Amino acid sequence: MKTFKSIFLLLCGATLLLAGCEDNREEYLDEYQSMIYFRNGGEQTLKLYRVGENTVYEIPVCKGGMDRNASGTAIISVMEQSQLEMYNLENGTNFRQLPEACFRFLTSTELVFESEDDYKIARVEMFTDDISAVQEADPDSDYVLALQVYADRAVSPDINLLILHPDIDIPYLSLSTSGLQSFSYTSESPDVNVYANNVVLGMDNRWDFSCDLAVRDQAWLDAYNAANGTSFALLPAENYSLPESVAFTSGTSRAAFDVSIDRRSIDLLKEYVLPVYIASCSKTQFAINEAASTVLLNVRLDPDKIALTADMASSPYTHGGDGQGTTALFDGDVSASSWWHSYYGGGPVGDPDYGYYIDITLPEPLSAVVFRYATRANPNAVPAEILIGVSNDGENWTELGRVSSDLPTGALEWATLPAFSHTESFAYVRFGVVRSSGGAGGLLTDPAGTSACVALSELELYGANLVN
Repeated sequence: MKTFKSIFLLLCGATLLLAGCEDNREEYLDEYQSMIYFRNGGEQTLKLYRVGENTVYEIPVCKGGMDRNASGTAIISVMEQSQLEMYNLENGTNFRQLPEACFRFLTSTELVFESEDDYKIARVEMFTDDISAVQEADPDSDYVLALQVYADRAVSPDINLLILHPDIDIPYLSLSTSGLQSFSYTSESPDVNVYANNVVLGMDNRWDFSCDLAVRDQAWLDAYNAANGTSFALLPAENYSLPESVAFTSGTSRAAFDVSIDRRSIDLLKEYVLPVYIASCSKTQFAINEAASTVLLNVRLDPDKIALTADMASSPYTHGGDGQGTTALFDGDVSASSWWHSYYGGGPVGDPDYGYYIDITLPEPLSAVVFRYATRANPNAVPAEILIGVSNDGENWTELGRVSSDLPTGALEWATLPAFSHTESFAYVRFGVVRSSGGAGGLLTDPAGTSACVALSELELYGANLVN
């Protein structure tokens, strides 16, 4: 037995019916004393939604003509397929009658008109899920509910047919903002950043229901990265919060939610992504639009550029007669007329760990740094291996990271080193060149000294304090 709720399609209110039936009656005054007909005869598209509930369609049958006091009886009949074939032949259609299991009349199909009656209403219940199943099983057929009205009064041949063409729509849920959304933070950004979104139902809502929200897993992200040429990392769980679900109430077609992302403790310059999606719906008949069900919040913590001046930098390996000293490193001039050069023989022996280094006193403590440098116009001694160290007293140094590949070898080329971070903040940072390459290149940590050297055109520092 069917236990579905029903949606009523009220096509004609009482006032509209009276006015409409009066109008139609006048059309046939010359030919008929009285007649009975479908108020909305002909082919009609019946919009249905597959929501687990049936739809009740109201069929107004009118009595018209000069004799307002006439009585009569009308019978609504479901057309046989053979009758429908004749209609198809005459009208170039390809309709097929719906199976009887797809509908039922809730009122009698025999309508008795008393003298005072201008119209009668018949109600037919359309079993939406069953109709949808029939259509999906036989997609090449054009299913309709074709009805005729017979009466003991004259029936207009033009309006004694009613062909209801079910157009079933599946309600879809989607996110109002979906796809890749990119954001970057700096130390000036709020610690917690909030992103508003909505789950949207693509139809008028008559129900109370909820949708679960979740974060896509690593396997999903691996497939996404492979398909899109990206290398995103999942944002750690401690860096975000989102509600487990959103609730819809009858009359509302969207439910708002916020995703909060905490920028603290995320790695500098690492491309994170938080793929939030609609995981499920308590109203199982609603479908989820997969193409618009996921929002990928791509977040990155960018370091601040640290304004450096020559008096903040020092190096015991600066060549006084070749280049302009440490001043050239921070003058913004990347050209053949500005460079810093180290000794190339006869100077101090390079540090056994850091080689020829440049120390920088920071204006504010940092916990993470990114160096960027430009090679000299004459690339005969460019960095080939770099060691970054940090200190809080300028005497004792802790190694943060080393780079020995993919460094530029040409003239006036920029290189950006990876971000290096420490668990504690520091006040000094060391840019050490362990080995250089080119005509004057070589190992710069040899305790016996070396004739090799290194030169740079510009040096930039970016950083952030992520621990205080």
